[in-house]
Amino acid sequence: MRFTSNFSKAFSNRRLTRGLTLVTGITLLGIAFPVFANPSGGGVVAGTASIAGKGSNLVTVTQSSDRAIVNWGDFSIGAGETTKFTQPGATSAILNRVVSGNPSSLLGSLVANGRVYLINPNGVLVGKDAVIDTKGFLV
Repeated sequence: MRFTSNFSKAFSNRRLTRGLTLVTGITLLGIAFPVFANPSGGGVVAGTASIAGKGSNLVTVTQSSDRAIVNWGDFSIGAGETTKFTQPGATSAILNRVVSGNPSSLLGSLVANGRVYLINPNGVLVGKDAVIDTKGFLV
């Protein structure tokens, strides 16, 4: 039991040291890697829609059919980021299903001219500074 405890501490310290080395290395090289939290891994499974801007601070889903379903690997929106749904009309609807084990964090802006449904069995957090501007939003 004691050996396991010491091993765990040593392993944790090694992981921490490697993480600090990596951060220091990035700082010394002056390289900045932006990290975006906008929805990713999206695939349209029903209806007609296209997804643009994956991996950027603006993801736009353009929906051509009145109804659509998109399965996402992750559906989060970081602070300062925007996810925009351009839909045929105010009564159009899009169902967004998160198919990974990740919860959703909505901290930025979600904009749509129609109705947006977000289904995530692992939970959805809407931050205090989040902006939800849609004709209808259901979690």
